[in-house]
Amino acid sequence: MKIEEIIHNPGLNKYMTTFQAGQTVFLEGDHSEDLYILVSGALDVLKGKKKISDISGVGSFFGEMSLLLGAKRTATVKAKDDVRAILIPKEEITAFLREFPDVGMEITRALARRLDETSQMFYGFKEFCDQLPDAVVFTDKDGKIFSWNAAAEALYGRDWQQMSNQSMEAIYEDPEAYKALLAEVQKGAPVKEKVLAIKDPDGGSRFISTSTTMLYDGHHNFQGVLSLSRDVTAVQSLERRYRRARYWLLPSLAMVVLLAVVALFGYPYVSKGYRTVSVKEQELKDQMAKDYLLIKSLLADSFMAGDRSKTSRLLQEVLKLEHSTTIPYTGIVLLDQDKKVFDAYSVKMGSEAMKIVGTTYAGIPFQGSDHSFHRVLTLYRTDQDHPMGTRGVEIAFEMRKDDQFLGWLVFQMDVDLLKKVYGVDEEGLKKLRFESP
Repeated sequence: MKIEEIIHNPGLNKYMTTFQAGQTVFLEGDHSEDLYILVSGALDVLKGKKKISDISGVGSFFGEMSLLLGAKRTATVKAKDDVRAILIPKEEITAFLREFPDVGMEITRALARRLDETSQMFYGFKEFCDQLPDAVVFTDKDGKIFSWNAAAEALYGRDWQQMSNQSMEAIYEDPEAYKALLAEVQKGAPVKEKVLAIKDPDGGSRFISTSTTMLYDGHHNFQGVLSLSRDVTAVQSLERRYRRARYWLLPSLAMVVLLAVVALFGYPYVSKGYRTVSVKEQELKDQMAKDYLLIKSLLADSFMAGDRSKTSRLLQEVLKLEHSTTIPYTGIVLLDQDKKVFDAYSVKMGSEAMKIVGTTYAGIPFQGSDHSFHRVLTLYRTDQDHPMGTRGVEIAFEMRKDDQFLGWLVFQMDVDLLKKVYGVDEEGLKKLRFESP
C-alpha cells in the first residue's frame, strides 16, 4: 500500500495536527524527536535564516533523523501555507508502528531509496573523479580519508588500503601546517593553491599545491573537506634556482660591465681605419643599450605590479654598482604610461630624488623619431649645486613587457661627462640610433 493511501486511514485522525502559514513546526537545535508525515500543504526548511529546501510531497516524512539518531534538530521547519500533518510523538512510535505496520515499511523504503540514491551518486562521482588529472581527496570532519581517486594514489605514492580511514595530516611533512590549512577552510572561504611538502614513500620530499573547500549535508552541517591537489615540485625547484641566480646576478653583471668598459676603451688604440669620435659614439650607444636592457630586465615585473618598494631598491643597487665605473648618467626616472613619475633615484641627490614622484613629464617634448624606441628630453631642474635651476638632458627608452607598453625608463645624462669622454652633445644624442631589442 502506498503512503498516500495509508495517511487517509481514519485510524490516523487521532495523530492529525495542523499548522498555520508562517508557523514554526520545530527549530534548529531543538531536542524534540517527533516524526511528521505531510498530508497537505508545504513547508520551508531553513538553516539559520537561509532557506535550503522545501517539503511539499504528500506523504513526505520529516523529523525522522532526530527520531532515529536521537540528535538535535539540524534545521528549522516552517509552514509555507496552511499545513495538515500526522505527528507521531517519540514515546508513541513503537505503539504506532505496531498499529500501522505499513507506515513502518514505508519509512524503511524511503530511507533505503535515499541511501541508494546517495550511494549511486557517490559511486558515479568517484568514477568521474578517477578520470581527472588532479588528485581528489575526501576527508570527514575529523580529517580521516574516506575516498580518493586514482590520481591521488599516484601523487601521494600510497594505495587505498594504506590510507583508508587514516588521518590526512600524516601524509604531510609538517602536520601543523595542514591543520592550519583546515582551520582556514573551516572559517568558511575556500583556500586556493596552498603549497605544502609531503613525505615521499621513496624518500625525500615533494611539494603539493592544494585547493580545498568544505562539504555540507542537505541541512548545511559541516561533514568534511574536499581537496584538489597537484605536484608542483618542479616549479618550486625552478623558483629556488631563480632566487639563487638573482643572488649572483648583480656581481656577475658588474664583472661583465667592467670587462666591456676595458674592451671598449682599449678598442680605439688597437684598431685602425676608424675615426675616434665614431668609436666613442658607438661606445656610448653600447653602454646605454646594455644598461637599458639590464635595468629593464630587473625592473619590468615590479614596475608592472606597481611595487615601488622593489623598484626603489633595485634602482639604488644598480646606480651604486654602476657608479663605481664611468657612466654617462647620474640618475634614473621611471614614468608610467601617462608620463607621471612612478619612481626616481639620483647618485647626486640620493633619496631626495623621490621628491619628484607624482610629478609629470607630460609638458616636456619627447624629441626623436616615431620609429625609434628612445627620445631625447631637454628640461630645467634644480639640485643642491644649482638652486636656481640648470639645463639638463635626459634620454627616455620605452619600457615594455610581452609587447605591453608599461611606460618610460629615463636616464638623467651627465652633460659634462658626455662632452669630455664621448665628445657628444645634445644634438649628438638626438642623432643616435638604437636598434629595437
